[in-house]
Amino acid sequence: MDDMYRKSAGRRFVAGLLAALLLLGLWGCNQQPEQPEQTDQTEDPTQDKPALPDHEGPLTKEEYEAVCQQYYDELMQASNEASIKLDEAVSAPSETEEQKQIRENKMDQAMGLVEKMPPLYTRFIDLEPPEVYAEAHELISSGAVSSGEVLRLTAAIAEAAKDESNLEKALALQEELESHTAQAQNFSKGLRMVLGDQVGVGEDAN
Repeated sequence: MDDMYRKSAGRRFVAGLLAALLLLGLWGCNQQPEQPEQTDQTEDPTQDKPALPDHEGPLTKEEYEAVCQQYYDELMQASNEASIKLDEAVSAPSETEEQKQIRENKMDQAMGLVEKMPPLYTRFIDLEPPEVYAEAHELISSGAVSSGEVLRLTAAIAEAAKDESNLEKALALQEELESHTAQAQNFSKGLRMVLGDQVGVGEDAN
């Protein structure tokens, strides 16, 4: 009975790990064409990315849209790469000790990508929107904060999952993570107000 519970609980937190990221609209919601897969040449999207327009004060409508579009494109690229690695890790077999080690290495690689993503959200917060996008920016900012928490907790769950004795900790972290997912969706909802239908907002969007 205990083994059945542990297996069920284990599946639950692994599913939660994936679902949490899916709720953020990190992949699958992007309606742009898929980019060809590149192996071992992943560019760090947090480095040398666009300088904001060189003036003080709020951005113009056109500037704000352009920067949001570029930031969103870079976020989607990083998200898709993390999604692929995470899916590979979760679906990898783990019957033998060798397979378990390979699976753990895959998860470490995936979490390494996830841990690089919070700055891709927080840089939206620093933008000064024009008045026309003030409401959208409030949603984007609040959602970015919660998205960062979801990513942080996702990495913590993956770390706890390495040791079966930490299952209760992993489940507790999952519950904490779930408390942020609704607020995290504000990010996509706000961006959709700026960028249009290319930004998915989930099934509960109005």
